[in-house]
Amino acid sequence: MKKVILFTALIPLSFIITAQNIQLHYDVGRQEDGTKRNFFVSTFELFRPDTLGYTFLFTDFEFNSPDNPRGVSLGYFEISRTFSLGRISKSRLFDNLMIHAEYNDGNVIYPISDSVIAGENLRSCWLGGPEYGLSLGDLTLNAMFLYKYIRGSAAPDFQFTLVWFYPLFNQRIIFTGYIDIWTQDDFFNNPDNKITVLYSEPQLWYNLTGHLYVGSECKISKNFVFGSRRPEFFPTLGIKWEF
Repeated sequence: MKKVILFTALIPLSFIITAQNIQLHYDVGRQEDGTKRNFFVSTFELFRPDTLGYTFLFTDFEFNSPDNPRGVSLGYFEISRTFSLGRISKSRLFDNLMIHAEYNDGNVIYPISDSVIAGENLRSCWLGGPEYGLSLGDLTLNAMFLYKYIRGSAAPDFQFTLVWFYPLFNQRIIFTGYIDIWTQDDFFNNPDNKITVLYSEPQLWYNLTGHLYVGSECKISKNFVFGSRRPEFFPTLGIKWEF
């Protein structure tokens, strides 16, 4: 899962241009049983602003299928649309307030045995609610308070998202990322119960040229990895090209 870095949310849209990038990460983390992950993950992000707000799209592909060489084992995407109320109302109260709508979906495959592979949907979901942008010097924050409906849920859920962007040394180094906290049915143990899920991806990038970055991210989660109830930490090494 990724989030667009909304450092552009607080500046006039007339100065914003479309941004997109592609990333390739190598996951060097370990599973709870000690198994090394050691697979590639690719990401594509698209950010397109307009006079009413912005549209954001990203896709993730994990290359960890049991084939040799390994193919795609997980595909996931998010698409969202955000409307700036400051563009609709002349009141300064709404300058940094936005309305966010989002749809997420994906599929995963995994081996059952040496000759059997299973697959399933990652439970598509719909989200919507207010979003607010805040600038504190060079640090930019965007907070979202979202209603969340996960396909197959017995009752609706809620999600809080915080996205940050912090440039350092004349934007030579970028510290960015997001944290999601949401509730959902405990689908795999007791669907009548709700659990709280935490997922975060802090990233640190170093700009080599105007377009090429090298860096790392760490996938941090609790109650997110199937079968695990402990906190998980999966660091990666990555490169990014901004178009």
